[in-house]
Amino acid sequence: MQYYNDKDNQTTSNIIFMIFQMFMTFIVYGFIYTSLMAVKITIVKYNLTFMTYLPEVISFIAYPVILYKTRQMFKKDKRLRAVAWVMGWSSLIIVFLYAHLSQLITV
Repeated sequence: MQYYNDKDNQTTSNIIFMIFQMFMTFIVYGFIYTSLMAVKITIVKYNLTFMTYLPEVISFIAYPVILYKTRQMFKKDKRLRAVAWVMGWSSLIIVFLYAHLSQLITV
């Protein structure tokens, strides 16, 4: 007969959260890469400066920090809040990159 073990549940939930974070990382970095390529094209087409890359670089650097903070939040047994923060920040970064690209195209 197996006994209930909360440690196994915590380990499993940590693994599932790590897989979720990796999946969201692939999605966000896919958008960042696509934005970098689009900015590269607009820089060549409209003779813009290298500062046009700034939102992409900031999001590229800030996203792992966000993942680290949500990982700490998850370990403090705030699991639902950590999942919501990962999804919220991921969508916010994607929307801001889209807004940045839409501003470049209208130049």
